[in-house]
Amino acid sequence: MKKYIRFIKKIIRIILPSEGLINYFWHLPIEWLYAVRYGFPGRKITVIGVAGTKGKTTTAYFIAQLLESIGKRVALYSTAAVKIAGKEELNTEKMTTPGRGFMQRLLLRAVRAQCEYAILEISSHGLKQFRLIGIPFPVVIFTNMMPDHLDYHKTDRDYTFSHQRMIGPKTKVVAINGEDAQLRKLRITGTHTIIFGKGDGCDMRINNVEGESGGTSFTLSYLSKTIPLYIRTLGIFNVYNATAALAALRGIGVDILELRENIKALIPAPGRMESIPNEYGYTVIVDYAHSPDSFDQVLKTMKPQTKGNLIAVTGACGDRDARVRPVMGKLLGQYCDYVVLTNDDPYTEDPEKIIQELHEGIRTVLTMKEEKSYWIIMDRRSAITKGLSLAKSGDIVMILGKGAEQWQVFKDKRIPWDDREVARELLNEKKSGTLQK
Repeated sequence: MKKYIRFIKKIIRIILPSEGLINYFWHLPIEWLYAVRYGFPGRKITVIGVAGTKGKTTTAYFIAQLLESIGKRVALYSTAAVKIAGKEELNTEKMTTPGRGFMQRLLLRAVRAQCEYAILEISSHGLKQFRLIGIPFPVVIFTNMMPDHLDYHKTDRDYTFSHQRMIGPKTKVVAINGEDAQLRKLRITGTHTIIFGKGDGCDMRINNVEGESGGTSFTLSYLSKTIPLYIRTLGIFNVYNATAALAALRGIGVDILELRENIKALIPAPGRMESIPNEYGYTVIVDYAHSPDSFDQVLKTMKPQTKGNLIAVTGACGDRDARVRPVMGKLLGQYCDYVVLTNDDPYTEDPEKIIQELHEGIRTVLTMKEEKSYWIIMDRRSAITKGLSLAKSGDIVMILGKGAEQWQVFKDKRIPWDDREVARELLNEKKSGTLQK
């Protein structure tokens, strides 16, 4: 069946060469038929949509935890994890917003499981291709908006305004990052808007952010009250994610000033600043960072926490905007003491070409010398092995790019994969004395 669908789609691409026409004359009718087939389940549950360039997964995961902490029955679909009525599993789809009726089937399962809320992480591709047609979003969260996926959207404007489709007649509350200039371009009318951030004009104002060992403290001012809060993860970006999650709960009428202890109990999403325990005195963290901005945020956060060397093992995703790769390489060289460049998901691209584009950036940093402070090791398991072998007590090893993804994808194959499990296996091998350097 899939072969026939691909053949039909190829013919349609010949007839309708414009991506916009394909979306309207191919994706839209198919997704609408799925919505009809499954009885528009999104109308039978309160759907909270989380969109933006960065922070979607963690924000959605935090919202689900907070709702559960006050006794609500929830469903969650995010890039990292899927949960329905307390049963959680890793996302094996390797997509943020799958099509072909996937989201309708998921919501139908949630309704049948008597969930009150569904929290959906939303991608720009999913919106542009109508994968969420017929699903109303009473609460919409926009974490931030930076130029992304320009290999598909072509322009910043197209990327930004594709998110406008989330806001409809059923939307009651929209929460936005008040410091994001791109978000201010969206046309948000007829709904209550909650603005969060550090600026004076924010409804939910973040202040006094302090990184601590294993967590971050901050204060949140709202409705003329200020409360001290603490989250068990590092990074100001996670403070924004937690605040966005609180804005979502405020949007459904929850008194967020009573959630201080609930916030303290939050745990990061799988593969998002996830620490891998070991007994060697160094820290191993797996994170999904895979763009210049996320590299900058994560590495800038971890550099001051490093008593010894900061070590990164990472690559860059294939079939994406290649122009950002030298920038990513340069950031690695600026922040890290040691770097191991490796495969991420090449998809249809030449893995060697991807690595060389990262290499272009890293070698502009004069302190970085190949085979002394950075290495190119194409096999990802061998690269992680190298990163761990470099580590000593007080160091931090960052394994970046894939988070908790369950596959590594090449042009002609995909193989089961999980950076976290590979790191655990290699640490166990080190413990038993069998780790190959």
